[in-house]
Amino acid sequence: MDKTHKEALSIFYPLYLEKAKTIERKGLKFVQYTSAEAAMSIINNNEIWLRNSQCMNDFSEVRHGLDCLIGAYGSEDVGNQFKSTLDEIFPSITHQLSELFDSWIPHFMNSTYIGCVSEHLLEENKYGRLSMWRAYGGNRSVAIVFNNGPFFAETDVFQTYTNPVNYIDPENFSREFENLTKRIQNNIDFIQTLGKQSVMGYLFDLFKVIVLCSKHPGFKEEREWRVVYTPDQNKSKYIRTSIETINGIPQEVHKIPLENIPEEIDGVTIPELIDRIIIGPNDQQVVIGKTFAKLLSEAGCDNPYDKIEFSGIPLR
Repeated sequence: MDKTHKEALSIFYPLYLEKAKTIERKGLKFVQYTSAEAAMSIINNNEIWLRNSQCMNDFSEVRHGLDCLIGAYGSEDVGNQFKSTLDEIFPSITHQLSELFDSWIPHFMNSTYIGCVSEHLLEENKYGRLSMWRAYGGNRSVAIVFNNGPFFAETDVFQTYTNPVNYIDPENFSREFENLTKRIQNNIDFIQTLGKQSVMGYLFDLFKVIVLCSKHPGFKEEREWRVVYTPDQNKSKYIRTSIETINGIPQEVHKIPLENIPEEIDGVTIPELIDRIIIGPNDQQVVIGKTFAKLLSEAGCDNPYDKIEFSGIPLR
């Protein structure tokens, strides 16, 4: 990440820098709690599926972020201060930004595809996280722990972008929006050097992230990050599309291939990407564990049993 981009992010999107720094400092990995069936599909097919945002556990999550943004941006105090500050730097920029972003809202709501992972703490290596076992994967759940390198790779090859979820309510979001205006006011000279179109781009991306990666604070313990793909905006030639039936719902799915692309991205293959698999609490742990060790072996992993953990949480 070059110096100019990092400084711009510190103004427009400091949450990303803060969360990414924490991941690096603590040596955290990412984890996906899912069903044994879905995890088997990932390994067998060497791909991760991104599903339409409308098919998330609670579609109101996307609406929540949009409501927070509309409330703050349209307010007489916080919103008007934001708009007047920007328009003094670049005349009419907020009008152009509003028109552009409004035209894209239907695409973000209906044609964006998302994959969800969670921050994985070191102390969760052996047992996983009880609340996640309860919420995801059903009676035969597993947790796939991923090394984080590919999630932060500086490449546009997949046109996917990994962002932390912001657990926030409308009142606190309004305060954050006010702080955004203050950061802009305190960095006017630098923002002018970026130019109008670049600033438009940063704000457009920020608003998109707000809509797609904001969630009710009651879910904060999930520590979620989202891999976001909007093919109507930027399409990758490497991501395949197919129609799949999931939980009885036929739907379009976009699939990230788990393969390295020379000079673009590496560390994506199953042996490189998967750090371990934790077998969730259930009455068939031994069978599922042996099965996943075999799957990992067939995917090219050395010593696959070393990658298998059995959660001993007495889940009832």
